Amino acid sequence: MIFRNIRFKLTLWYIIILGIILTSFSTFLYLTLSRSLYKGIDTKIQSIAEVIGSSSTDPYSQYSFSNIDRMWKDSLGLKPVTKFIQVLDESGRIGRKSENLQQFQLPISMRTLKNASQGKVTFETTKALGEYPLRMVTVPVIRRRHIVNIVQVATSLEAVEEVLKTLLLILWITVPSALVVASLGGLFLANKALKPVDEITKTARMITSRSLNQRIKLRKTKDEIGRLAETFNDMISRLGRSFNQIRQFTADASHELRTPLTILKGEIEVGLRRRRYPEEYRKIMNSNLEEVNHMSQIVDDLLFLSKADTGEVHLQRHRINLTKLVSEVYAQAKMIATTKDINVHMSNDVDGVVIGDRLKLRALLLNLVDNGVKYTPEGGEMRISLERNDSRFKLQVMDNGIGISPEDQPHIFDRFFRVDKARSREAGGSGLGLSICKWIVEAHGGEISVDSEIGKGSIFTVTLPLAPPHGGTTRSKTNPSRKSPSQD
Repeated sequence: MIFRNIRFKLTLWYIIILGIILTSFSTFLYLTLSRSLYKGIDTKIQSIAEVIGSSSTDPYSQYSFSNIDRMWKDSLGLKPVTKFIQVLDESGRIGRKSENLQQFQLPISMRTLKNASQGKVTFETTKALGEYPLRMVTVPVIRRRHIVNIVQVATSLEAVEEVLKTLLLILWITVPSALVVASLGGLFLANKALKPVDEITKTARMITSRSLNQRIKLRKTKDEIGRLAETFNDMISRLGRSFNQIRQFTADASHELRTPLTILKGEIEVGLRRRRYPEEYRKIMNSNLEEVNHMSQIVDDLLFLSKADTGEVHLQRHRINLTKLVSEVYAQAKMIATTKDINVHMSNDVDGVVIGDRLKLRALLLNLVDNGVKYTPEGGEMRISLERNDSRFKLQVMDNGIGISPEDQPHIFDRFFRVDKARSREAGGSGLGLSICKWIVEAHGGEISVDSEIGKGSIFTVTLPLAPPHGGTTRSKTNPSRKSPSQD
């Protein structure tokens, strides 16, 4: 399980990356220092060889082949203790030697002699003398285009090897130590960085459908963890609202269905208590039919909204002349309003086209008209108006009915919401009509709102986007918005 731990993974990656960086830096440092030391050695021994070569070609030189060490001391002021010097003639025979080479001689290969004969300087590393290797340079001495001598200067690489060994030892100690310290530091930082995640996890485990009031304590810093906690809190709030709406919806649906069922049960029980005349049975059956119709309407509306929430309701999108559609609904509105002697007027002197589902838009208009008729007293008035600007239609259904209080207006499109007393069950309907209206409007990319005053009436305003002037009829089906019509 430790390999699945994000702390372990972060620390491991941190150590791997740091290890690669330290190893690369150490390798670069070692190679650079080694190259620099060898280059310094090569420069020194080549300079010595050139000085000796120039002295050996001087006919008036005061130094003989036997006192080359004194010549080196007089020329540069020091004795080459670790330097091995050897001068050869053009044929490769040894002439002068430094004192530390009296019993030995520096090796010279055929390749080196060949290079010297061609006037080339040759650098070599050999292990001919002592424990440590020697760095040797072979320099030809040329006079009048002829090789007169070959000077070989060698020096022990003991100091270089010791420096490089010391550096390597330091690196072998410091790099692993640094990785150990870095691993502890990385683990500490990972624990500190992921501590808020543990708090989020702990809070999430405590949250159930009955404890959606739990919240994560927000950090003062607006970093990634802080934004995660804020997002998580927002998600919990949305879930809480959704659960509350589901509970309220379930309770309202149960209440709406229980009432007609109770009435049905009561009337049937009354009808079965004793024998009755056919007319009495007919009256009971008619009352039962009304309740069944009411329940059927509730179930149909619930089914529609349920499908709308899951995206199963498809809109048949066509180019629709909204002016013509409003005129058709106006004719039906006058017929509906005759039962209550309500005067219906229309202001519809504009023309335009929208893209949408004709049946759904017609249902929207009829729901708004039916809603106005229900809550407008007998002898009242209603008005349907249609206006347009450059990009949108504005449709209004106005009545002079009982109105809606300001505190109830934000909830008027919620499912099963009814204003107390005024919008009681006696007015009919399922309590879902305005929720369906809101869904239809939003599915067509529009907006719906209400402006009302108690005792003076209500104005329902619908805005819909105009269709593009160059578009054609669209036959394809598209899913409407999945946003619940009862949510704002």
